[in-house]
Amino acid sequence: MIKSELRETQVPKDRILDELKRQNYGEDAIFGIKLALEEALTNAVKHGNRCDPGKSVTIRYSVTEQEAVIAIRDEGKGFVPGSIPDCTSADRLPLPNGRGLLLIRAYMDDVCYCDEGREVIFTRRRNSTRAPADADLESSPTRRTILFSGSVQGVGFRYTARSIAAGYPVTGFVRNLPDGRVEIVAEGLAADLDRMQDDIHKAMRSYIRDVEVCASPATGEFKGFSVAH
Repeated sequence: MIKSELRETQVPKDRILDELKRQNYGEDAIFGIKLALEEALTNAVKHGNRCDPGKSVTIRYSVTEQEAVIAIRDEGKGFVPGSIPDCTSADRLPLPNGRGLLLIRAYMDDVCYCDEGREVIFTRRRNSTRAPADADLESSPTRRTILFSGSVQGVGFRYTARSIAAGYPVTGFVRNLPDGRVEIVAEGLAADLDRMQDDIHKAMRSYIRDVEVCASPATGEFKGFSVAH
C-alpha cells in the first residue's frame, strides 16, 4: 500500500520488475508489464484518488514461471470502462486521456476491472507474443466478458442488451447467471465494445450496482449476438 503520490509508485514498480528479471522473463514481456504497471499506477493516483494524500493505492502481485498477475486498487469514485471516450478518434488523437487503458489492454493477455473500476487486475503470460505497435492497438478484435450485478434479472436486461448489441458490429451472447448477475460475452473491436457497454450501462443504470470487466483474445466462435439460456 502506498500514498497517492506518483513518487511513491517507484518502489512497487522496482520490486515487480526485479522479480520478473529474477524469473528470467524476456525483454518484450518486461517492457509490456512495465508499461501497463506505470499506466495503471498513474491512473490510480491521478484519476482514481485525485492525488488525495488521505487516500491510498494498494498493489498486489504474483510472478511465477508461467505468468505475472498484478492488481492495483484505488479509493476513488470508480468509473465505467466503456464510458471512456475513444482516444483513437480524430478529435481526440491530440489528447492523452484514455490511452493508458488502451495500452494496458493491448499489452496484457487478460484485463479485469472490479468494484466499479476501482481495481484493475491484469495478466501477462510468459509465452505471450503480445507486443503491438501503438498504431495497431485497435485493429484486431478482442473478447470482453462483462458481469453486471444488482437488480439486473427479470427487468428485460438481456433483451435490452441484445437490442443495443445489434446496433454494433459485435458478436457474442448475454445470459442470466445462477448467482443473480447478468453476463455478456462479446467480441469485436475495442472501440465498438466500449460504446456498446456504455449504451447498455446508460439504458439499465438504475438496476446496476457493480460492473466487472475482463478482456482476453477473441476466438471468432460467435456468428451473431444472442440471448443464451
